[in-house]
Amino acid sequence: MPIGIGATIEIDSEFGEPPIIDGYIDPSVQEWNEAIKNQAYIDDLPIELWVMQTAQNLYISIQLDLLPIARNSSEFIGLIISNSSSENIDDFIDAKIIQFSNISENKFNYFDYYINNSIFLNDTVIDGDGAAKLEEDTSTYEFSIPINGSFGTEEDASLDFDKSFAFNITYGISPSYPSGIRKSSTILINIASLPTTKQLPIKLTFFVLVIIVFSILGVLYAFYILKIIRLKEKIERIKR
Repeated sequence: MPIGIGATIEIDSEFGEPPIIDGYIDPSVQEWNEAIKNQAYIDDLPIELWVMQTAQNLYISIQLDLLPIARNSSEFIGLIISNSSSENIDDFIDAKIIQFSNISENKFNYFDYYINNSIFLNDTVIDGDGAAKLEEDTSTYEFSIPINGSFGTEEDASLDFDKSFAFNITYGISPSYPSGIRKSSTILINIASLPTTKQLPIKLTFFVLVIIVFSILGVLYAFYILKIIRLKEKIERIKR
């Protein structure tokens, strides 16, 4: 199996709002706005690589520009995932692939495989989600991968918080794995830890303080209005 060994880039994931996995990045709702964005390469193929996460999923978007003459109607992007930060070929046990069946019509399929001795086998249960879309010369691939921790299955890499995982990004031109792979590069993603319990009360305390301050201001404003009303009444009585 052609694995590009030697991580070319290391990414610290950060939390953000979950995007819709449809192959389209919607700027009107600031989709992927909080993602860590890098320019990277799959071998000699330049790509935009975006990474972010929530408490449930890791999200990865890959965008690449190719002239129509360089396109293949059945191109694909795959993520071959190690079960740890190890780049040993035997540790890459999981594959998520977005495969175009007809790129000009934006027809694609999302596949989930586990890898045994370089053989790609269909998962019993499909894990994660993926979508792709070609617009002009840019194809956009979006992946959603569950962060399962110890609750993952043997057929999938068990992504977990505050840990690092090696991802091999693959580009291919035919729906045959791994023989259809033409280019690949390995990256390292550090999944952020969940907010600690100490951080939550700080936010809650700040929220309570804001409520108290505005409540005091409201009482003072009401007292001020009451004083004005009474002063006006006193002036009216004097005039009489």
